Amino acid sequence: MLPITDLRRFLLLLLIGLSSCNSSNNKEVYTDDILRITVFPTKDNINYLYASEVISDIEYIPLETSIQCLIGEYFLTSISENFILVYSRPHCILFSRQGKYIRHIGSQGQGPEEYYIVSSMSIDEKSNMIYMVGMSELLAYRISGEFVKKFNLKEFSNKVGISGSFQKVFHWKDNLFCANINLYSGKEDYHFVIFSLNGQVIKLLHNFIKFERESNISYYNSMDDYADIYLYNGQLSYKHSTSDTLFRVNDQLEFVPEVIFDLCGRNVQADIRSKNDNDRSIYTSVYDIHELENYILFSCKFGNITPKGLPTLQTCLYNKKSNKLTILKCDLLGKKQQRIIPSMSGVLSNNNEQLVDYFSEPVINDIDGGYNFYIFPSQIAFFQDTHQLMCGRFQPYRLLKDLTEEHFTTKKIKNKEAHERLKNVLANLNGDDNPVLMIATFK
Repeated sequence: MLPITDLRRFLLLLLIGLSSCNSSNNKEVYTDDILRITVFPTKDNINYLYASEVISDIEYIPLETSIQCLIGEYFLTSISENFILVYSRPHCILFSRQGKYIRHIGSQGQGPEEYYIVSSMSIDEKSNMIYMVGMSELLAYRISGEFVKKFNLKEFSNKVGISGSFQKVFHWKDNLFCANINLYSGKEDYHFVIFSLNGQVIKLLHNFIKFERESNISYYNSMDDYADIYLYNGQLSYKHSTSDTLFRVNDQLEFVPEVIFDLCGRNVQADIRSKNDNDRSIYTSVYDIHELENYILFSCKFGNITPKGLPTLQTCLYNKKSNKLTILKCDLLGKKQQRIIPSMSGVLSNNNEQLVDYFSEPVINDIDGGYNFYIFPSQIAFFQDTHQLMCGRFQPYRLLKDLTEEHFTTKKIKNKEAHERLKNVLANLNGDDNPVLMIATFK
């Protein structure tokens, strides 16, 4: 039996989810203080996005190059007010915000103070801590490099009776963490947990809609394992991939509906969740959400309603002030090409190489004349809650090859100062240097 408050919330969401939408009327409205965003491609909302429309400035940070801090081509980053943390297997390396090497954090191995692999990281300057998440483990270090704790996530889930493994572990605040739970069988009792580093369960969110997964469905083909977890103005925000609702966690640890993504009746139904992803081509899904003061950014997979000549996976930007959704337009550049996509650990395998249509980057850099770029996928972007930053990364040899004087003559440049900073970075680069980070600040 659900508590009365949870039951009312569930019925409210059910009523909202059952409502229909008119694809020709792409307006967003508030319903009971819940923001409603209609997500449907039309000729009016597919447009190019110029960086100067949403970004105030771009800076470039060359990471120091020395024998003690060499970084490979595939790596993870985490950025705070004063630090940059880079994981380039097998090392986690701490740099200053200006890109100067400080120290290594921990080491790779299977010992009690070591990480085997790192899939995500975070820096908490307030508590002077660094957290790393690997294969079924959470490690805590001080920024000074001192080891603090290794937390076994698998043992923890077994101890507290959580069936299903953790898909994404996220540091919330202080020593509190949260994670979404893989719905491998479809019968799991919970799909979200908040817990402390000492192993205390703070909150469990029930899996209200269970299903029977077909036995031949691969675990890795399921869409039911992904969730967006992020901070906005210090508040924890959560959306499961198969839900159309974004929740905020309030001070009472209640999950309050904040945003409804109206998918025009094309959201994944309960009876479809047991099937292979290939059976879901007629459905729309929203994920990779990042929220800023003025914008909500997300990826959307439209399936068989994708406009001709555009990739199935679209980048979308919702402007909170104008209540306008823009689907970022990008051009098909030619025939299918091989593209290597690194895993989150930076390790390549045969499964990471795909034959894809190659499209232009959807954000046109008219600020400093540098590269056009993607806001997504999330593997190359990092958003910091308080400063509204996005981080991309480039290899010096590519920068030197592409960003020539001839290239700049073809670009419209609105910020001359930013352009000169970029040229100064290029003048001091060598092709075999460590990567250069691009930090974009949103308006």
